[in-house]
Amino acid sequence: MIGAALVAYLPVGLAFSVTVFVLSFWLDDWFNVDAGTAVRIAAFPAIAFPFSFVLQQLAQGLDRLHIASAAAVVAQLVLLVLLVAQVSVDGLDTTRALVLRSVGLLVAGAAAAVALRPLFRRSGHWIRVLVGHAREWGFHVFVGRVLSIGTYNMDVLMLGIWANSRSVGLYALAGAIATASGFPVVGLASALFGQMARARAIERRWLALSVAIGVPCMLLAWLLAGPVIRAFFSPRYAAAAALVFPLALAQLVRGVTGIYNTFLSAHGRGSDLRNAGLVLTGSNVAFNFALIPSFGASGAAWASLLALVANLVAHVVFYRRSFEP
Repeated sequence: MIGAALVAYLPVGLAFSVTVFVLSFWLDDWFNVDAGTAVRIAAFPAIAFPFSFVLQQLAQGLDRLHIASAAAVVAQLVLLVLLVAQVSVDGLDTTRALVLRSVGLLVAGAAAAVALRPLFRRSGHWIRVLVGHAREWGFHVFVGRVLSIGTYNMDVLMLGIWANSRSVGLYALAGAIATASGFPVVGLASALFGQMARARAIERRWLALSVAIGVPCMLLAWLLAGPVIRAFFSPRYAAAAALVFPLALAQLVRGVTGIYNTFLSAHGRGSDLRNAGLVLTGSNVAFNFALIPSFGASGAAWASLLALVANLVAHVVFYRRSFEP
């Protein structure tokens, strides 16, 4: 089944690359940037970007999540080596950096795929099995995830339209710091997948542990953001620190939501996941349009928090409806 999943991914990844390539021709006009050429050149090795999520799901299902974790580290190490080599030989620009980032992910993803030890016998049969399950419940998850994640990430695009490139850069920097604070709880939810698949309900200790881990990580990100940004990026980027608190708090909420999301996924509750995704979609659109045009990057940060709170409430409601008497 792992081999069949890898084969099935190839046309999906190719469609992603083609879509990125085609959209790159309008990118500069839409967002007043000079990035179209870079995106166009990096489009095809960028087939590795969506594979990172596929790899995590496959490793999680096999209860070998360490392979996906190692691949993430290897991707960064490969990128670092390539960047150092490029700077020492011919300098670095946006196009080269984006291509090297894609290549790093591609190398790590390919190595991880081999480490999963896929077999390709009867791939046609297993692809039909995968498609059958996708029709039963996977399509609900797909719709909810595409809409919710797509609209959740549109805050950066909206900032590019209503604000300036500096605001986008500061928001992206703050978002990177905040996202790092959420990794431990996201990892916890992924590691519990096997236990959740066998459990009849969410154990309270899982939720307590997610909060116990998430709160210190959130506070640490908030308190260290200013000094870290000043030390590594200079005081010119200090304004990004003010955005870290709502974004880190959003990651805490997202981590707790991940416990519910993983449990529903482990039990094949596709319709519940789709409906929760639709709630997040509506919240993203409403809060982004309400706050970003007037408040810029600060509005985008608080819009993210409010949307994820609505998403958490939806997950709790759908979980209780399905698994509690």
